[in-house]
Amino acid sequence: MKILVSACLLGEPVRYDGNHNILSLDVLKQLKSKHQLFSFCPEIEGGLETPRIPAEILNSKVINQSGEDVTKQFEQGANKALTLCQEENIKVALLKAKSPSCGSNKIYDGTFSKVLIDESGITAKKLLDNGIAVYNEEELESFLTFLNDTVE
Repeated sequence: MKILVSACLLGEPVRYDGNHNILSLDVLKQLKSKHQLFSFCPEIEGGLETPRIPAEILNSKVINQSGEDVTKQFEQGANKALTLCQEENIKVALLKAKSPSCGSNKIYDGTFSKVLIDESGITAKKLLDNGIAVYNEEELESFLTFLNDTVE
C-alpha cells in the first residue's frame, strides 16, 4: 500500500525548529518492509523554510508567532499533498499530531499557549475532505490495524 507520511516522522529535520519527530525504528522498519512510503512536508512544499517561526490556526487563518499570515503557504502545501495522493492513488496518510498542517483530531488553539482544540490542520482536513484516511503518530495501533485490515 502507498502511504503519505509527514517527513518529520521519517526523521527529516523539517519541523519549524529544524528538528524531526522520527517514529520508532521498529515501526519504520515494519512500514518500509510492507508499504511504499511517500515523505512529505506541506509547510516546506508550500514555500516555508526551516527553521521558521511557529504558526497556529486562529479564526481559519494560519498566523505565525510574529503575527504574519502564512495561510497561503499552508494551503499551497495542502493542495500539493492532495495532488500527490491523487496522482499516486494514495488512500491513507500518517501525519504529525497537533501540527497546524498535519494535525488530525486536535491542534493548538492559535494563542501559542499550548491549549489544544478539537480541529484538524490544513493538510489533514484537505485530505480527509477528499476521502483519504488520516492518522497521526499517537494513533499508531489503529493505523497499523487499518493497514492490516485493508486490502488494496
